[in-house]
Amino acid sequence: MKPHKNPSTPMLAAIGAAVLVGLLFLSYLLSSGALHRRDTGIVLQNGTENTPTVSSGSQLLTAQSVADVTIGPDNAQKVIASLTRPEAYSCTIENTLYYDGGSSTLRCHRYMREDIVRTDRLTESGGIQSTLVHAGDTAYAWENGSTTFYQGTWGDFSDDAAAMLPTYEDVLDENVVVTSAGRQTIDNEPCIMVEFEQGGYRCIYSVSAASGLLKKALFYDGDQLVRQVIVSNLKTEQPDEKLFTLPNGEKLLGEETQDDG
Repeated sequence: MKPHKNPSTPMLAAIGAAVLVGLLFLSYLLSSGALHRRDTGIVLQNGTENTPTVSSGSQLLTAQSVADVTIGPDNAQKVIASLTRPEAYSCTIENTLYYDGGSSTLRCHRYMREDIVRTDRLTESGGIQSTLVHAGDTAYAWENGSTTFYQGTWGDFSDDAAAMLPTYEDVLDENVVVTSAGRQTIDNEPCIMVEFEQGGYRCIYSVSAASGLLKKALFYDGDQLVRQVIVSNLKTEQPDEKLFTLPNGEKLLGEETQDDG
């Protein structure tokens, strides 16, 4: 990666490296096997279209009809494949890692608008620690309060991994065998729950039929819970455009992103 124009190159490089290496390390820690990083290219839509009436044999599912559909291991993957993520939204993502003698929690905010994704890594008190923005093929990163930023090629690093979020569409892989599935309600949202084994872990994903986004994920090593992911504070209106402005005032919305060349 290369720094954006700035006279203090060593300092900027250090800031960019600290932000990106930290996020990459978290992704590596939370990845491999069941802790997914892969994107599957689910089609996005705005989620405001009229919801059709569906039958138990249909591959379409909506929040209004989820209560009328019997969901089991035989059709859960088709049901999840019918869901779509909204084009614009914001949410809070909380990862709790459990280990012998304790646990640790990592939090971030995610903002999505016009195919640009901003991920804010949070401090324990809830303040912004660092920011990573994905726009086109370009990544931008900076520490909170900085007037400079680091710019480089995004590469294969997924948006879900940047937000410490399991890519729930991985359950659609033909090698995944769903062992149990059903419906559940979390925070008054109708969800589809699927359980499967992968990478030595027992995984339980709960996907919201209202938003098409992951609501909760649990990972077990045997009978021991090793990781919990909770998505909350979901809003599907467009995030403020100011959130997609770089520290130097450059606006990313409606602008063509730069290539590293």
